[in-house]
Amino acid sequence: MMLKTFDYKTLNNLEITPEMTKKLMEISLMMGKQSTKNLKTDSTLKRLIEVAKIQSTDASNRIEGIFTSDTRLRKIVAEKTMPHNRSEEEISGYRDVLNLIHQQNQYIPITSNTILTLHKHLFGFTASTWGGHYKDIDNEIIARYEDGRSEIRFTPPKAFITPELIENLCTAYNDAINEDAIPSLLLIGAFVFDFVSIHPFRNGNGRMSRLLMLLTMYKSGFEVGKFISIESLIEKTKPAYYVSLQNSSRNWATNKNSYQPFLDYFLSIVLQAYRDLQDRLQPSEKKISVTNSIINNLQDKLYPLSKRELSSLIPEYSLITIERALKELLDSKRIKKVGAGRSTKYILIFSK
Repeated sequence: MMLKTFDYKTLNNLEITPEMTKKLMEISLMMGKQSTKNLKTDSTLKRLIEVAKIQSTDASNRIEGIFTSDTRLRKIVAEKTMPHNRSEEEISGYRDVLNLIHQQNQYIPITSNTILTLHKHLFGFTASTWGGHYKDIDNEIIARYEDGRSEIRFTPPKAFITPELIENLCTAYNDAINEDAIPSLLLIGAFVFDFVSIHPFRNGNGRMSRLLMLLTMYKSGFEVGKFISIESLIEKTKPAYYVSLQNSSRNWATNKNSYQPFLDYFLSIVLQAYRDLQDRLQPSEKKISVTNSIINNLQDKLYPLSKRELSSLIPEYSLITIERALKELLDSKRIKKVGAGRSTKYILIFSK
């Protein structure tokens, strides 16, 4: 049987399209504009970090069908409560790994041992015995859709060769990063894609892939994931995410797959994150009131927004301040609620 290899010298003779080149160039330009060296104590950045942690923890778990209430989520991310059920145990584990990557990324190498350790922490609050161990049974990658449908997207390698494949993947990635012959963002995208394709664990593969995406981006100088939730952007584009994985998976086992579909999707996500950050950091001569900020964002988006979405769009105001302004706008009949409970969103009332 042919053992899967990882050609990170050419990425299987990857053709970098003009569109991909444009995205790489725009990301580079926006990184230069968004230097935050002198803004580390800025209250807006602090709010962005808080919101991003909540959104990342929520979105990455929700992609896998794991969730809790907004109130419980905020308490768990703030470490003000212990988990009450299995979902909250897994959310708590994700929070811990996310914090570890945010705070200690420069000390965390991209190795098989690192991956096992992070996976162990991911399941640290659960009674599961597989945390920190590669799979001991063969598995399948299943795509799950919002309408309840699911389908087998890909059959990963056998369990017995998983440790060797992860070792080889990490070696190929680290060597390519050190050689600096291919843009690091393309190598990061390829690494995440190959990790997902190996599917090395019995559970937690998707969440681990997104955590490793954040870690590898950090280590290559792309810190946007600290302020903007990349996981949330992936959740919002989940169908396109699955399609890109599917298209790049063809002939993966025989080393003839094209990384291009997934890398193009990945670059789009990273670019959108930098654009979102640029929008949040736009300087203004005069601070806009919270009510006007809410109205402006509802007008700009043209679709209903939740409190959490508004909080990320208006990082200069706390969630409590936004909730107070929403009540005032509801009372004055300038906005109305759409949905209820966890799904509550707000939309402008347009005068006839």
